[in-house]
Amino acid sequence: MEIIRSNFKSNLHKVYQAIEEADFFAIDGEFSGISDGPSVTALTNGFDTPEERYQKLKKKERYIVISKVDEEERKRREQQKHAKEQEELNDAVGFSRVIHAIANSGKLVIGHNMLLDVMHTVHQFYCPLPSDLNEFKEMTTCVFPRLLDTKLMASTQPFKDIINNTSLAELEKRLKETPFNPPKVESAEGFPSYDTASEQLHEAGYDAYITGLCFISMANYLGSFLSPPKIHVSARSKLIEPFFNKLFLMRVMDIPYLNLEGPDLQPKRDHVLHVTFPKEWKTSDLYQLFSAFGNIQISWINDTSAFVSLSQPEQVPIAVNTSRYAESYRIQTYAEYVGTKHEEKQIKRKWTEDSWKEVERKRLNTQCISYALQNHCYHANSLTATSTVGKRNLSPSQAEGVLEARVSGEISDTELEQTDPCAESLSEGRKKAKKFKRMKKDLSPTGSISDSSAKLFEVPDTW
Repeated sequence: MEIIRSNFKSNLHKVYQAIEEADFFAIDGEFSGISDGPSVTALTNGFDTPEERYQKLKKKERYIVISKVDEEERKRREQQKHAKEQEELNDAVGFSRVIHAIANSGKLVIGHNMLLDVMHTVHQFYCPLPSDLNEFKEMTTCVFPRLLDTKLMASTQPFKDIINNTSLAELEKRLKETPFNPPKVESAEGFPSYDTASEQLHEAGYDAYITGLCFISMANYLGSFLSPPKIHVSARSKLIEPFFNKLFLMRVMDIPYLNLEGPDLQPKRDHVLHVTFPKEWKTSDLYQLFSAFGNIQISWINDTSAFVSLSQPEQVPIAVNTSRYAESYRIQTYAEYVGTKHEEKQIKRKWTEDSWKEVERKRLNTQCISYALQNHCYHANSLTATSTVGKRNLSPSQAEGVLEARVSGEISDTELEQTDPCAESLSEGRKKAKKFKRMKKDLSPTGSISDSSAKLFEVPDTW
């Protein structure tokens, strides 16, 4: 049946029942992502690292329209905005029950090119996206222990050689043909609209529906490699375990997926050059510059830099030497470019840490001096009271010593709390880590999948 805003509450028990009975869930948020707008090429650079792509998705710009209105119109718009926000809040709080029920089930969640869907779901219904990619991975696997991306599945053996186009619409059509055997679906009475004969692409519900059909067809195809062959392959089968928790990365040349359960692929990229040049340059200028090196691929970074990949790594030293005496452009290897970025990041991190230490010292000085004054006033105005707290007062210099010991690891958080009345609780990072561990423990499904993955099909470590 169709669940919409008006009948959501009255039918929530049916949603829970469907979640309980389902073998897997197919989702689609119909998000445009970073591929929407005039700067697609720069935003989706072919040599993005997973960390860079995550940051781009996380920080995708939002547009604000400014208009001048009179006071009466301003109040009217504010009231409309408040009413809309309240309505959206009520809806979000209500629908979050469904997301939490899906997460708590521990069942397989399927999507097609689903990275942005996962990011939006985590951000909307759990907590703001963390700045660190590894923290995002840990958070996501706590919320959704098993994810599967049908676009990545279709791009991987044994499907890669027999599926030419992995866009959702074309994939759904291809999986109706030999050697695949599409599932037969009976629509519920009164709801015939989701019939694949009449496409309704880019409607989130329909896209999720055919994503589920694509998964079933591909999973069942894997069963044909068994002896004896299996016609139906369950969503819990070990045959599909190699595809778990790997999310397709769009328009990245040599890193096909984001690995939620471990480190991402590290391609050599020894054939890639980083080139900086004047703002006036165009793609034709780069092709002309590298005309002697045969076929090249250009991935723009911004108006004054780009990656250029050569067909042969042996050509790289020659290309770099050509810019040694050039004034308008500079060429360096990809390794040199990464090394420079790493150094800049380390310098920025050290500056941030040093600044934090200085701020923390001043904060401790201020709080401890204030505490000491308060304690002194207490003793001065009380003839009979005694205080053991006064024995644990710290002078500003002592406070700095304690802070340095804490930063260097010579004093534990417990010892600090016993010594320093101004000490705060454990860091937010540790709180988050403990929260993740609790979430993972709570969300671990009964009868979870075994640690041994099927070796028949594997998503490769190199692409």
